[in-house]
Order: sequence, then structure tokens, then C-alpha cells
Amino acid sequence: MAEKIVLTGIARSKGKAKAEAMVFSHRFGWAFNHVGNEDGKIMTAGWDHLGESVEGKVVVYPTVTGSTSGAVSLYYKVKQAKHGPVAILCRSIFPFDISGAIASEIPAIDTFDKDPITTIKDGDMLEIDAPKVGQKATVTITRK
Repeated sequence: MAEKIVLTGIARSKGKAKAEAMVFSHRFGWAFNHVGNEDGKIMTAGWDHLGESVEGKVVVYPTVTGSTSGAVSLYYKVKQAKHGPVAILCRSIFPFDISGAIASEIPAIDTFDKDPITTIKDGDMLEIDAPKVGQKATVTITRK
């Protein structure tokens, strides 16, 4: 039987999503030199999931690395290239990533009751419900 765990956090960008988790143990950025614009693949040497694509995943990471270009890059990957994530979850989301998620119309959640980096595992199925910005949001983890 599948194990279910529920995390509660704060919605920074609203929405619903259901997809597989891709978890990063380190800071993460959306700039074109970190994640490929045309394929969504991780390009930065030494990063978790090097060569793998974020397309269609819920990307989980501690916080951002990079600059304001990350917001535009996240938007481009999701809305233009169609190789972006379906949601982002962080311990603490930086404003660049919040603006990118809002523009991309994907949920973004932080300030969890449990650490998402250690609780969520690669390949877990995540169901996200973030109905209103600044309000309670839930992530239901299904682990097989």
C-alpha cells in the first residue's frame, strides 16, 4: 500500500498540480545557464540531476541561486518552450522565483511544517493545492 504524507505551507503563487518530485539538496536557479531553455535539462556541473529535465516535474529545492534573470527564465521554460516544471516547492522562496511562478501560473509554496528537502524523495508523486496566495497550501506526498 502507498504511504501518504501531507505537508502544509504557505502559497506564494496559487494553483493545483500533480506530478513526480525532483528534489535538489542545494540552492537552485532558473537562469538559462543553469537549466536549458529549449529542453529543460540541468546544465550546471556538480548539481543534482545533471542532464535530467525538469519538464513536467514538481521541483523541490532549498532556495534560489542566481539573479533576476531566473524569473524570466522560469516563465520562458514554462510558457514559451513548454519544458518547465508544473510547480516549485522551497524551504524559502526568493522573490525572483515567486514572480516567475506567478507569471508562469504554476503553484509555488514555502514555509512548510516539515522540511520539504528531507521529507520529499525523488520520484514521489506530489499533489499540490495552493488556492490563495499568502494562505495555507498543502502538498500530499504518495510514496510507493
